[in-house]
Amino acid sequence: MRNMDKRDLQIMEVLAQNCRIAHTTLAKALNVSKDTVAYKIKQLEKADVLSQYVLFIDARKLGFTRYHLLLQFEEGLDNKEKIYDLLRKHEFVMWINTFIGRFDIQIIVDATNSFHLDKIRQELFVLCNNKVKDYIMLTHISDFEFTQLNPVLDLGTKFEKKSDHSFSSMLTTRKFPVDREFNIYSPTSYEVEILKVLADNPNESLISMSKMLKIDRQTVKRKINNLIKNKIILSFGGIPNLSELGFVTYYILVRLIQDTPLNIRKKPFQQLRNIFYAGNTLGNYDLLLYLNARNPKELNDSIELFKKDIGPYIVHYDLLVQDKVHYWKQFSDGIYNQLKSEKK
Repeated sequence: MRNMDKRDLQIMEVLAQNCRIAHTTLAKALNVSKDTVAYKIKQLEKADVLSQYVLFIDARKLGFTRYHLLLQFEEGLDNKEKIYDLLRKHEFVMWINTFIGRFDIQIIVDATNSFHLDKIRQELFVLCNNKVKDYIMLTHISDFEFTQLNPVLDLGTKFEKKSDHSFSSMLTTRKFPVDREFNIYSPTSYEVEILKVLADNPNESLISMSKMLKIDRQTVKRKINNLIKNKIILSFGGIPNLSELGFVTYYILVRLIQDTPLNIRKKPFQQLRNIFYAGNTLGNYDLLLYLNARNPKELNDSIELFKKDIGPYIVHYDLLVQDKVHYWKQFSDGIYNQLKSEKK
């Protein structure tokens, strides 16, 4: 989308923090008309620069652990697109992306325990025609960084935060990482249904949800407020397609020496602005980073800055290039079905 202007970037910046922000609020912040905002959003969506709207949740609080499976396929695997379509239909899959590098694909799943995880893993391998040559599995522990604001979108745009259908007075955040410590939360039946609706469409109106669930609008609003207060809902995010803005996404998988101090692990993320996700993991690697760069020099500078303080603690690291995100839905159908069955 070559004709983007500053207001396009500001719209993406605000929606990345809360995609439920009203067009009227955006119009006031940008000093343009509501129709101009609507038109610009439509053009951003059409050009796939604003690629998706996602409900972000902390699945751990609902009794699930998140796992990253990185797979290397055997040579000569055909019909990969068909396989990706089959994988995204697995009810416990919440993310799929392909790589250029050592691994061909990453599949992120949510499981209740190790037995459940092994069952999911076997099912995924079958969906891959049992053509998995090698794989590793990383258990998500916590995050050091999670933001949708790449530096090009970090413009500091000011807008009015309200206690309306956007919940922006409660939930407008530039970053939403999760800590190690958490408490299990048992959602009500209505809250489970609300999460399902918002997972399918984070912009669903309160009136529409009220009609779907056959409860009054204020009850819907109160239930969402409760899910936000208990940090089940972390964000309603409008996802920028940064490849359309000239960025490449890289994954850095880092193995650290034992007992690397927490302050050392955290330090790089206080300096590097183009890391948009950093996860603390258990398995073959201890850190998983996603960063954006526009050229090899920018990538190399970022890696060198990352290694500045943590370098002496690194055993080794691998670099992967993201090819494409094929699927993303944080509150998966599997979580929904599991929670729904527990309410019966």
